[in-house]
Amino acid sequence: MSLEVRKQTLFKNKYRYISWILGFLFFVGPFAFLTRIVYYALGYITQPDLHTICLRMPLDWVFSGRLFNLLGNPVMTGFTIIVLVTALLAGPLFCGWLCPVGSLSEAVSRALPIPKKFRLHIKDTNITRSLRYGFLTGFVLVSVLVGLGYAGVSSICCRYCPSSVLQNVVDGLLISPSALDYWHSGSILALFFWLLIGGLFTHGGRGWCILFCPLGAVSGLVHKIGARLGFYRTVKNENNCTKCRSCSDVCPMWAISPGGSIERTLCINCRECINKCPAHAFTMVWGRKKAI
Repeated sequence: MSLEVRKQTLFKNKYRYISWILGFLFFVGPFAFLTRIVYYALGYITQPDLHTICLRMPLDWVFSGRLFNLLGNPVMTGFTIIVLVTALLAGPLFCGWLCPVGSLSEAVSRALPIPKKFRLHIKDTNITRSLRYGFLTGFVLVSVLVGLGYAGVSSICCRYCPSSVLQNVVDGLLISPSALDYWHSGSILALFFWLLIGGLFTHGGRGWCILFCPLGAVSGLVHKIGARLGFYRTVKNENNCTKCRSCSDVCPMWAISPGGSIERTLCINCRECINKCPAHAFTMVWGRKKAI
């Protein structure tokens, strides 16, 4: 990708990229401005960070039957509910516009010029969807085993957590180098598959989001339901399509097949295809008419 094309991409998607910065400042400590406001309103004195809005633990609690944890952690629970309600009405906007984990890996992929031949890209959306929900099924099964006392661990979430990796790196750089002492095999694997394989060496930079994030996978299912009900969604006008496949190339979630159809469970309404398509074949709509 030439420098001029990079500049055009940056300009056309500037609001989304600005939202990545806001997402980092909203949720990652020592900033966590949005979370701080919530903590202040609730009278909490604990300093918030990215762990405060864990992207996986509430789902683990649901599937493992530990529902009492949901009541004991209203911030995590409320955050998850807000993300899923937003996904129903307007698509997985948190995933595509605010999530620090997904935005950082995508930014790494976009910023570093690795040739396409060295990057993983599954173009068949049926395969990608099957892999995504295969991993979600595995997450659910392990959570069930944890709840039944058969898994030998207290939680699958904290074993492989890119949120912990990101927060501890930030803490080590901005607060205290001792925060980097936490490294263990799980965190190293999380860093490897999140930022290196899933980021740098994956087309679009969202390999972790596509395959390993349970909240993202559930949000995709909720978005598909919302789209069928007529809520906010990205649609394609086949009459305008010139079959250039630029939409498929630019989609960070591999949600657009080579034929141009949109796999709703993968789409995050990021508008990359809308801003890239030279024929203006994509748009976002609301309403029951032609709901898909």
